[in-house]
Amino acid sequence: MGLPKVSIIVPVHNAGSYFKKCLTSLINQTLKDIEIILVLDCPTDGSDKIAEEFAAKDDRIFLLYNKENLHTGLSRNRGMEIARGEYIGFLDHDDYCDHSMYELLYNKAKEEDTEITRCNFLCIYKTDSGDKEEQYIYPETSKSISNKEWIYKDVCSNKISCVIWNHIYRRDFLQKNNISFMDSREICSEDSIFFMEAYLHAASLSLIPEYLYYHVFHTSNTGKAYGYRSIKNRISFFETLYSLLENNTVAEDTCRSYLSDNIARSFYSASRQALLLFPLKKALSEIKQIRRNNLTMDCINYLFRKENRKVLRNLKPTIIFFLFILKTK
Repeated sequence: MGLPKVSIIVPVHNAGSYFKKCLTSLINQTLKDIEIILVLDCPTDGSDKIAEEFAAKDDRIFLLYNKENLHTGLSRNRGMEIARGEYIGFLDHDDYCDHSMYELLYNKAKEEDTEITRCNFLCIYKTDSGDKEEQYIYPETSKSISNKEWIYKDVCSNKISCVIWNHIYRRDFLQKNNISFMDSREICSEDSIFFMEAYLHAASLSLIPEYLYYHVFHTSNTGKAYGYRSIKNRISFFETLYSLLENNTVAEDTCRSYLSDNIARSFYSASRQALLLFPLKKALSEIKQIRRNNLTMDCINYLFRKENRKVLRNLKPTIIFFLFILKTK
């Protein structure tokens, strides 16, 4: 048997009741020539047993066991190290996809000979009254890979969903450009960094208009946890974004323009979360990290410039008040 057409990498921690639906959507793909790499990241809820049961029945499933909890970033990298597919895709352990997704993505990638191919996706919100669906529609600008300006601007200002699981990437393209994930124990939104690096390096992008991926929002989503989205990890994220801009010769003032609004909203949200989670002394200690970071304070000061007051006024009054306190204390 030759190499698989697509390698699908799934980091698995405590996926709970969502995991079987995720795996079922993969083993029933209409594209049969795939490999499914499950990176078992020290689950404690029995997700590893479910993975082993599925692997025993389907020889396309490969199991990787982490010796320690590496989180999603490094777990995905472990999967990429052994992936053999012509293309690589990623799936979150509590999401699922249409049975035709990888066949349609692969055929489109081959037809147009592209390095990256994506489809649209649906957000599924779990509520007491049942599931609610919401379509995510990409901005028109994001259909062009030749215009790098939208990548700088829209990614940095959080105006586009920088997700990676509704894409496939040509494996040799990722390898040639050394594109991998950062350690998500030390940085949040590592998938946004991967997204930005891939789009900046790519010369070709193909698109499928269908909504083929289902991203599930529920109360135990890892991405909501403060441990992942802490102030420290958010600072690492924005510093990395800033470095990417610098390395691509984006002007200093333009960097501030792209980042400032997002930084204001992000650190307001993180500070509120810290105040709700921790005793006051611990929460204030967390928040003080913002004031100690030069990039963060430069961007906050940027918003208070006279020429940028219009941007500042678009923020909620509570955010403006929060920024004012940070700036003046």
